[in-house]
Amino acid sequence: MKNTRGTLRRQKRERSILIFLFLLLPMALLILLTVYPVLSIFFYSFTDWGGVSRPEHFVGLDNYIKVFTTQKYWNVFRTAIYYLVAGLIQQVVALFLATILYKGLRGSNFFKGVIFFPFIMNTVAVTLIFQMFFEINGGLDSILTMLGQEAWIRKWIADSSIVNMSLAFIYLWKNIGYSFIIYLGTMQSVPRDLYEAAEIDGANSWAQFWAITFPNIKMIIGLLTTFAVVNSVAIFDIPFILTKGQNGTNTFTTTLIETAFKFNLYGEASAMAIVLLMVVAVVLVFKNIVFKEED
Repeated sequence: MKNTRGTLRRQKRERSILIFLFLLLPMALLILLTVYPVLSIFFYSFTDWGGVSRPEHFVGLDNYIKVFTTQKYWNVFRTAIYYLVAGLIQQVVALFLATILYKGLRGSNFFKGVIFFPFIMNTVAVTLIFQMFFEINGGLDSILTMLGQEAWIRKWIADSSIVNMSLAFIYLWKNIGYSFIIYLGTMQSVPRDLYEAAEIDGANSWAQFWAITFPNIKMIIGLLTTFAVVNSVAIFDIPFILTKGQNGTNTFTTTLIETAFKFNLYGEASAMAIVLLMVVAVVLVFKNIVFKEED
């Protein structure tokens, strides 16, 4: 009996050591690449660090006060509204398309590929294509001229009053396939027996969506909506490639990059990064409250 207990203890100890060894490298990488950088940024956000030498002065909350009181930082939140609206429209359109194609219409596989294809395209290539599409006498102007709607022609990228709408449209077109494929995959996991039973009971497509589809994809809707809110603040690639953040198109991330690498205000940039992290945390908490998972 004693030998058996000793063997069990030894096996348990060896198993614990093995688990620890397997976790050692992932945990070390997590600390090195995630925890340490976040803690460093948090520390630098309270200093006037210029990015080269070690921080010389501790400035307290001055960097955070600048972020919340300086006009140029507040303007980026106004820009984020365009991408937020585009992101919410993206969810509605993607859900609508997924609901239609889930029914297995004729040629649905072709349309699934067409809708998803923009998402797998390179963002730089997509942005440059739309640059030619939106430029003066470009593709969009040619289409409007052909339709006899010359009065609608604008300087789509040069006009500060509509440039963010143009960029938000690119964001919408590029990413709608991602939401579509997630919604479609979630719908396909719902047992078809439920829809067949609903049809027997006389429920129409609208009633089936609210009674069967929506409850089963509610958590995914909450998750993708959260992504839309976060991306509206954190978007970087499209405005940076197309306008370099000029002409009123600066987003929170492009302003952060500019503050750090153009003006060498790494302390302020670190404060902006922490604020962005706080925004993400608040959105996630709000999402968990609104879209509470049911047992």
